[in-house]
Amino acid sequence: RQIYSSITCRIIGNLLICLLVIGLFVWLSGTGMNTGLSNTGKVLLGLLFLVVVAYIAINTKYLKEIFKDTSDQSGATWTRFWETRRINEPSVKFIWFCVVAQILVFYLWPLISLCVQGNTPSAILFFVFGFFSFTRHYLNGALLLRAYEYDFFEVIPYSADGVSDEEKARRRRRWKKKSRMYDMLSIGDTSRQFWIVVFCVLVIFFLFVVLAYAGTQEFDGWKSNTTTPVEGYEYKRNPNLPYPTCALRVKENDFVDGDIADYAFIANLAYTNPAEEQASLDSWFGDGVVIVNDTLVKEFREEFQFENFGMASDSPVSYKLTQLANTNFVMITIRGTATVLDVMADAQLWISALLFQSVRAFLPLGNVFTPILHHLVKVVSMVETKNIAKVAYYQETREFALYLMDKGYDVRVTGHSLGGGLALITGAQAKVSAIGFSAPNAKLSRQTFVGKFEQPLPVSVYDLNTYTFNVVPNRDPVPMIDDKADLYQNINCTASANDIVGCHSIERSICELQYKCGSKSGLTNSYRPVLCECVLEYGYPSPKPKNGTDTDSTFEDKCRAKYPCKWGNATQKENEGCKASSLF
Repeated sequence: RQIYSSITCRIIGNLLICLLVIGLFVWLSGTGMNTGLSNTGKVLLGLLFLVVVAYIAINTKYLKEIFKDTSDQSGATWTRFWETRRINEPSVKFIWFCVVAQILVFYLWPLISLCVQGNTPSAILFFVFGFFSFTRHYLNGALLLRAYEYDFFEVIPYSADGVSDEEKARRRRRWKKKSRMYDMLSIGDTSRQFWIVVFCVLVIFFLFVVLAYAGTQEFDGWKSNTTTPVEGYEYKRNPNLPYPTCALRVKENDFVDGDIADYAFIANLAYTNPAEEQASLDSWFGDGVVIVNDTLVKEFREEFQFENFGMASDSPVSYKLTQLANTNFVMITIRGTATVLDVMADAQLWISALLFQSVRAFLPLGNVFTPILHHLVKVVSMVETKNIAKVAYYQETREFALYLMDKGYDVRVTGHSLGGGLALITGAQAKVSAIGFSAPNAKLSRQTFVGKFEQPLPVSVYDLNTYTFNVVPNRDPVPMIDDKADLYQNINCTASANDIVGCHSIERSICELQYKCGSKSGLTNSYRPVLCECVLEYGYPSPKPKNGTDTDSTFEDKCRAKYPCKWGNATQKENEGCKASSLF
């Protein structure tokens, strides 16, 4: 009966695991047209489902063999046990080397670092907890009893010469009883497996998030008609408490009006097909107000010595330069994750910080390690310095910012996702204002950045707190990577809970900023058009008509009439001859 009940419980458990994975897949996939994972995300989740199915199939086959053996030997007593065999026994010198290395790296070095930084309370707390952990781990009673048998104050060897086999067996049984409490209180050898699983889960989660978003981009990283603006309507500024950073005017005559929604729109411009850049700027700011300056970009790339920075001359980093017409105000906008190379850059630049962040979250009182985590991230990154330099795209954008400043331009930097992270690093290194949207941060990674000839070029906490600003949508996983600097703005996200990457959309962030801050500049009387995506895709309320605007048709009707291939019904699309392969 016992073996039958065990088999039944195992089958039920496998079925529950299978149902859990299926439910997770359905929940993450979403039910609406504009919700759920991208195709890449669904493929990754499908692979996970296949792994679980394979696991269940192997277990079922194993249970079938047990059931067969049980049927053949009815009435037999079944006992399942594990036996551990030690194949290689390390030498005493090697054991002492490992012990000393662990104490130096995991105890003395963090303790000294805390003392040097003047963090006395954390140093004392770390010393106390570390001492008890050291005592429990290295002076464990069960391990000592394994080698020696204690009898009052005499130490009797566990296997002394001349001791009978019966006495050895008695001592072994006695040791097992005494070591039982240790087995109950410690996780023993499972600790290594636990952290291996944690590390693998973190890596899979990181790649899943990045690939899921990258899968929403076109193959070459460019998108056509990224936004669909309509004029004649407006969102009123929130009359109660709008975001305090709606206007980011750094100087009296800043870039356009300095509205945060303007920065978000220009960050989105980095994804736009180059043939449509100027038309997109004109639709937002007005004809000729902001222009694309490709000439300065081409001149810089011709002069830039890629080999001095460990980069290939065909660097895949993509950035554009916009300029306020007839002024020296320019803004560098860096493209985010859109290609496989961008995914590699994401992983290599921030995976160390993500790992230590996660370890800190798992450890009790893990925040006491925060003052030294950037040192640990630096040590891990030193192993891959040359490889990291190859994807350190911020070197090119940093040098471009310095190049523009030498020519007398007033420079700003912005970007979204990976582009936002590169913008924050560029701003901190070049000491220019940088605004990132859904950007990974740089506080823990600040000592891993490199400069010319792969020499370290770290940034200080002061630089990050002074020159960088990050807009962080709720539930967006990307800006959770690394620790944030002092200047950031949390904003709301209207995506459903099962849409993992929905809050990472830059178009959704533009809509949120317009809805809360208003589509009219807080400093001038200029208006910005409202995006059709805000109402028809992201579920925001319809904007109100401006004074003197024809109100015979609704905002939704205007969107369908102006952009029939994207928002029109089947008849409108057929009349316009919209292609099925069109982005719209």
